[in-house]
Amino acid sequence: MTQPDSSQRSSPPWIDRFLASLARLGHRRPWHVLAVSLVVLGLSWGATSRLDIRGDFLELLPSESEGAKLFRRSMARMGGASSSMFVVVSSPDARANQAIVNALEPQLRALPPRLVRTVEHGPEEIRRFYTQQRWLFAEVGDLEEVACELDRAHRRAQPGFVDLDDEPCSAQRSDRRAGQGSVAPSAASTGAAAAPTSPFVAFRDRMDARVREVDQFPTGYFRNDDGSLYAIVMRSPGTATGDASGDELMRRVREIVAATNPTRFHPQAQVGYGGDIPNAAAERDALVKDAALSSGLAITLILLCIVVFFRSLVSLVHIGIAMFTGVGMAFAVAYFAFGHLNASTAFLGSIIAGNGINYGIIFLARYRERRGAGDDVESALVDAAVTVRVGTQLAAFAAAAAYGSLMITTLKGFSQFGLIGGVGMLVCWLATMTVVPASVSAWERLRTRLWGRHEGAVKVAAVRAPISNFIGQLTTRYAVWVVAIGLALTALATVKLPRYAQDPWEYNFSKLGSRGSRRTGAEVWSYRARQVFRGSGRTPDILLADSIADVPSLTEALRQRDLQRTGGRYIERVETVFDRLGGTPEVVQQKLALLGRIRTRIDEMRPYLSPSDAEIANAWRPPSGLRVLGEEDLPRLVREQFTERDGRFGTPIFVHYKPSFSRNDGRQLMVVADLTQNLRLRDGRVVPTVSRATVFAEMVKCMMRDGPLATVAALLSVVGIVLLATRNLRASVSILGSLVGGVLLTMGGAAWLGVRLNFLNFVALPLTFGIGVEYAINLYDRLRFTRGDVAAAVRSVGGAVTLCSMTTVIGYGALLVSDNQALQSFGALAIAGELACIVTAMLLLPATLRLLGLAPSAARAWWSKATEVLEPEAPSGDATSRQTLPGTRP
Repeated sequence: MTQPDSSQRSSPPWIDRFLASLARLGHRRPWHVLAVSLVVLGLSWGATSRLDIRGDFLELLPSESEGAKLFRRSMARMGGASSSMFVVVSSPDARANQAIVNALEPQLRALPPRLVRTVEHGPEEIRRFYTQQRWLFAEVGDLEEVACELDRAHRRAQPGFVDLDDEPCSAQRSDRRAGQGSVAPSAASTGAAAAPTSPFVAFRDRMDARVREVDQFPTGYFRNDDGSLYAIVMRSPGTATGDASGDELMRRVREIVAATNPTRFHPQAQVGYGGDIPNAAAERDALVKDAALSSGLAITLILLCIVVFFRSLVSLVHIGIAMFTGVGMAFAVAYFAFGHLNASTAFLGSIIAGNGINYGIIFLARYRERRGAGDDVESALVDAAVTVRVGTQLAAFAAAAAYGSLMITTLKGFSQFGLIGGVGMLVCWLATMTVVPASVSAWERLRTRLWGRHEGAVKVAAVRAPISNFIGQLTTRYAVWVVAIGLALTALATVKLPRYAQDPWEYNFSKLGSRGSRRTGAEVWSYRARQVFRGSGRTPDILLADSIADVPSLTEALRQRDLQRTGGRYIERVETVFDRLGGTPEVVQQKLALLGRIRTRIDEMRPYLSPSDAEIANAWRPPSGLRVLGEEDLPRLVREQFTERDGRFGTPIFVHYKPSFSRNDGRQLMVVADLTQNLRLRDGRVVPTVSRATVFAEMVKCMMRDGPLATVAALLSVVGIVLLATRNLRASVSILGSLVGGVLLTMGGAAWLGVRLNFLNFVALPLTFGIGVEYAINLYDRLRFTRGDVAAAVRSVGGAVTLCSMTTVIGYGALLVSDNQALQSFGALAIAGELACIVTAMLLLPATLRLLGLAPSAARAWWSKATEVLEPEAPSGDATSRQTLPGTRP
């Protein structure tokens, strides 16, 4: 028989020849290949075990972000002096609570300065300071009005006095004359009908009011009215973003509380922790717990599905080694590249496992199919490697490209996410092609020894796929109906997309955090702390001036910007060191002159005073020793609050917001960030100021900018890979059409259901492009081996593809049990994308291909001519025959 000329036979691609050789190597040297694989597996997981998780949201921000740089610089200068932690004591007995506070405070003060800057059980020292210097904290306008009233009272006491003053003293205030807003009139000037009020009473009332403003806790302790709640306020150098110093502080405080044993003071005594630091730690701990839970649950359920599908426990070993190698290598790269995981990469384990295991499933299903048809082990392994190569390789590269698209984002957390996920996809594919043939061959040899038969005599049952058979028949017989219904649903889904696409972002941050901490953790104790401080315990933002001389100008610029841009809706008050010193030196000098005038009038009027006025005068007469205060005069706690780490004094500016401002509102955070950044001084200089709100606003802005960028990059990457891999327009249009249909159904459903995108779940969209295209790729690629028989292709690969989708859904679905709402939203949106893509791949794609195959001959001829570009010739044989390679048994 004449042999055909080798030049007339198409030579298989080099990659197929390489994979065939790799499969033969795994078959002939299985133990050597497995030994090397296990060494790689052990080393990679050894590196993985050294990774720590940083929940600090600064880790997500761009390293080149100007706002992030300024915030880090601010923290380096100030040490995060506005980061707070409340130690809240609760019991029905006020005395017991006070005793617990007295026992805890000295131990908390003994903590090192790198953990704690200040510890306060109450404003006792500050109250004493304000009491001694209370005259300096009166408003200039109040002193002017009191001095005016005393001048008039002194004149009235003179013999023959005639009152010719028409204008009340309240109208002569400098703050009113300067047009700085309305000022409430004094009791002495409320109208002719009102009884005249002694100027001494007016003076006392005004001074009392000022003292009450700074003295909300007359007992000297931070406590609520009935004493059932006491609080200790701690200020830390930490950033209150989930960093390591916050963890150490929490641990040390818990140890102190445990050693103190609060229940010995009262059996119902409880001590909890609220404020910025515990809240950030609770969110981070919930994230770590969720990552471990989701990964463990996902891997367990995925492996269970594999056992059920293949009806073999050994299949876990074949596929599991490849999957764990991919996951381990991905995290090993993270260890050597970054040294840690962040809030976005912590849960990648379940996702890589759910996606990366797909290649092993497709490989093993094809192997069992050929073994069931009578092939020996080596031939079946070589056939599986070559047959699934195009589909799985293209899927792996598309998924890696989708992950890689995240690397172009400026958000550091998601660029790391992209690198780790992309490496995981590629290594899972390579491990599948290397490890699975060796693992299968090793098991077959063990079976041969156990049963004492030649390996070719051991039959492997092919995987049954009744659902795939049904889908194949449905899409063949009712192709028109399937396509019509699919197009109608897609059109319906896209109705709300244009409006949704204009602003799909989630601005309510309360929907993104931990639910558990709000019910039982730090948020509960933070709420109790707010009860103690009557809503005033909210942590202010901190701005830093370059020098104390710039503080008044910066403060004025900030107030003016709020008035001009928001009508004064956000800033309640701005607190500087001058508020603790009675004002700037110029203002204090003005007050001292007025106080001297008041003191002179009081002394001159003593002989004419009634007993009640004399008593007030004696108590409130300004002492002669008043002077301009300096840094050394302030209480230690106040002095430390306004001192930077290098000893620079007076530069911090604390911005307190109105109760209507919510840090959970992304839109308000962006407004506040705009208010507090880059303030302009009177001399025209721009000071690069930044606040805590800037960190979160920066994340929102980056998300809005980088989300569409990553999505477009993922789409273009997948399109390019599909075109290069298939080199056929008809194949590319079919595959990409299925993918686009799935994406439109996903985002259309999100638009209809009101699902908003956030800083975690927006990743689901680019990933859907890379992972969702896998199913259409594998189905279309199988047509090469079924002579274009769509139903046969669905029967051949449909079950394995469905299992692949199921494992991916499980990987995402494990996130639904997490406590973190952002993770839940990511899992839900990713699952929706998976389900939409598998439906379009298994129903719409086969039905569409069937319709194209039944098109009129003229249209088919035109289509074939327009799309004929290097399409590989379908091999001969039965409906599931394999491509014949050199050295492969026919």
